[in-house]
Amino acid sequence: MRRSRFDAVVVGGGHNGLTAAAYLARAGRSVLVLERLPDVGGATVSAATFTGVDARLSRYSYLVSLLPASIVTDLGLCFRTRARRIASCTPADTPAGQRSLIVDNADPARSAASFAAVTGGDKDWRAWRRFYAATGHLARRLFPTMTQPLRSRAEARALASADPAWDMLVERPASETLEREFSDDTVRGVVATDAVVGTFARAAEPSLRQNRCLLYHVIGNGTGAWRVPVGGMGALAAALHGAARQAGAEIRTRAEAVGIDPAGEVTVRAGDTEYAVGAGHILANVAPAALARLLGGGPSRAPRRAASRTRRLTAEDQYGAVPAPPSS
Repeated sequence: MRRSRFDAVVVGGGHNGLTAAAYLARAGRSVLVLERLPDVGGATVSAATFTGVDARLSRYSYLVSLLPASIVTDLGLCFRTRARRIASCTPADTPAGQRSLIVDNADPARSAASFAAVTGGDKDWRAWRRFYAATGHLARRLFPTMTQPLRSRAEARALASADPAWDMLVERPASETLEREFSDDTVRGVVATDAVVGTFARAAEPSLRQNRCLLYHVIGNGTGAWRVPVGGMGALAAALHGAARQAGAEIRTRAEAVGIDPAGEVTVRAGDTEYAVGAGHILANVAPAALARLLGGGPSRAPRRAASRTRRLTAEDQYGAVPAPPSS
């Protein structure tokens, strides 16, 4: 007979939900993960794209940086990544014809020559090196906090000390740094990509959401290096799935959450059947709009006391669904 109440019910079997389930189960809690699709993984999945070719490729998210090494160690994940040699290759029109701005992780001299060919000198190459050295220094200070209780702005600022990258990445719009540090528009564009990709923001956006995107691109594991998963991102989902199951979590696929009562109940649809599952805590590993629908129109309609028992796994838990930085 299926269990009808759990200490924690995780809605959504993406990588964040599986990670939470593994940790909770290892702590001795009864855990249920609900996933509406046939397989877990969410955006961290692989697909056999080419008929007859024994290779699985990442289907959505495709690189790893924000997955803390401590999680891999804690959960004993059998998951391998490999470094990329070429961080970026950007075609550019120059007075001498079309050239490519290449960032070669293994050959700084090649990168320097590429910058010279595109920009006409070494000024922007030197600026590039200074900029990413500064972001790396800030990353080493801040990344360890990603698996700790969330710091206040003042506490994070104190950790950064007098680091100049704090002002560049946190206080001022990215556009000001780009214009001050770099003179060539192609170089500015390559750096700006990590700030505006997926944000639909301008580099000068007053909200500074582009700065947050840039910070996430350069902070991973204290180095900012992005790595390619062996077997695609599905290999990570499989490892997390295995860790959660081994710890004792129950994972139900083709089980769609269709309603959440923050007082402690999730309504589930499986095929033509609907049933309710009780929960001491509910973790929602879904998009904000999906959570609003599950709550019956939005979190504001739920009682304040009960709503505190539902936690959404936010972008701060995300570590593998954004493109790579040119400096890695």
